[in-house]
Amino acid sequence: MSSSLLFALLFLLGSFPQQAPAPAPDAPASRNFQIAGIVVDAFSGQPLSHVEVSIQSQTRANTGQTVTTGDDGRFLFDNVAPGQYPLAASRRGYVQQAYKQHEFFSTAIIVGPGLDTSHLRFPLPPDASISGKILDELNDPVRNAQVFLFQQGLQLGRHTMWQQSNASTDDQGHYRFGHLLPGTYFVAVSAQPWYAQRVTHQLLTRTDNSGTVEQEMTSGEPELDVVYPVTFFSNASDVSGAAPITLHSGDAEIADLTLHPAPGLHVIINYVPSGKTDEPENIWPFASQELIPGVRQPLGIVQGGQRPGVLEITGLPPGHLNLGLRSAHGEEIHSLSMQLAADASINISDAAPPASLSGVVKLDDGSPAAHTAVEFRNPATGQQFGTEVQDTGEFSLQGQALASGTYDVSVGGPSAEAVRSLSATGAKVSGRTIEVVAGQDVKLTVIVSKGTGRVSGFALKGGKPIDGVMVVLVPEIPDHNLELFRRDQSDSDGSFTLPNVLPGKYTVIALENGWDLDWYTPAVLQKYLPSGERVEVSPNANLDVKVNVQP
Repeated sequence: MSSSLLFALLFLLGSFPQQAPAPAPDAPASRNFQIAGIVVDAFSGQPLSHVEVSIQSQTRANTGQTVTTGDDGRFLFDNVAPGQYPLAASRRGYVQQAYKQHEFFSTAIIVGPGLDTSHLRFPLPPDASISGKILDELNDPVRNAQVFLFQQGLQLGRHTMWQQSNASTDDQGHYRFGHLLPGTYFVAVSAQPWYAQRVTHQLLTRTDNSGTVEQEMTSGEPELDVVYPVTFFSNASDVSGAAPITLHSGDAEIADLTLHPAPGLHVIINYVPSGKTDEPENIWPFASQELIPGVRQPLGIVQGGQRPGVLEITGLPPGHLNLGLRSAHGEEIHSLSMQLAADASINISDAAPPASLSGVVKLDDGSPAAHTAVEFRNPATGQQFGTEVQDTGEFSLQGQALASGTYDVSVGGPSAEAVRSLSATGAKVSGRTIEVVAGQDVKLTVIVSKGTGRVSGFALKGGKPIDGVMVVLVPEIPDHNLELFRRDQSDSDGSFTLPNVLPGKYTVIALENGWDLDWYTPAVLQKYLPSGERVEVSPNANLDVKVNVQP
């Protein structure tokens, strides 16, 4: 059963992920069935009582049901009509999840004649947690500190790191992350000393009998101009030196941190003023710090204005920072990424401006793809940029600083489902990715499919359907074509559905132990392709295939 991240989040709020429904006509009242089984502790195998188990028909509205397991851990839904039912369970102290859940996929229960849905075994893993206390240099609690939780693992077929959650410390300096799955995590803290004062400098000009005199005025106490650098557990300045926290089911790890002040850094930004003396500059500095690739924390800075063309930013911590200037309308005029270790003076006008990217999105019949949105994602940093497409099919990333790098291009909306081809001036195109360079004026043409197909079928092992396996639709040319991949998890009758497939040639593979594979790396899947099923999808086609499951 496939599901998007949005539906997964809705599931966590008590809803169920949506999925392309399997045809299931209403059955006579005499043809009702059961969904029944037992919920057990995934670690010990012992039955679990007082578990709330829920089902929701994918083909009929307002048919959700919830039951509670007894002392023997068993549950029963009686008089169930034929159809497709996501199954979920929750209990205090355990991870709320769907049946045989992997990432944002799970196995739905298919109810109908000849299908055994009365002997289900639902393992529920005990949840894990990370908690701790944040102290300052005097061992006093730090309140309102921002604590970040990062997870390292497999996401979208790649080994990467992402932000899992964040929290604020209470008035005793405590924080807690609960309901965590087994995995590898990192903790980082960002805070400000309560007693900090920012020292600013301002150049004043006055005229007296002796002529024009410039005088620098200083405010604040220099010894109190301090910051807490971002600190990773257990005591590191960046994630490369951080201590990983490995969680197993039921673990409750403690990660306490002590913060130590450091002098707040100052950066003088020199820029080219507008030259208009009859109106204010309306230029505002901004700063953010990179915590992990793709995740930046905005910094609360103090601006000191010295004179037109010169700004001062104070209260900066050491580290990898992104500094820049915005106009009064929020448009980024200049930005600069730098490793800051001491006070600095920069001429930001000399920095290469961000890439300027605009273009047009068309359907493959040449008509504009109106009412869509185009998105650019840097897989190396996780940064995303996007904008709405106008009725003419045109778009522009004006005001968004697109740094040098390689970006996956995707388009979404009611009139288009997938990118068919790209062409560009000012950028290099590879498959469905573009490589841009700072300062370039990029014009991009995106062709999207007017019609997509659907591949469905059954995963078989020894000639019999098997549930819970990963099914992957691999494009003929996998490199730089993440947009073309489709995945699903087989349901209880072995069925799967791969919707919104762009016309082209593919191979369908089913992997019994594929959930931990770096499947987006072409070499990893290469050995499975010869035993897969080759298909050619045309617009609006519906293909049915049977795929042998590979170990």
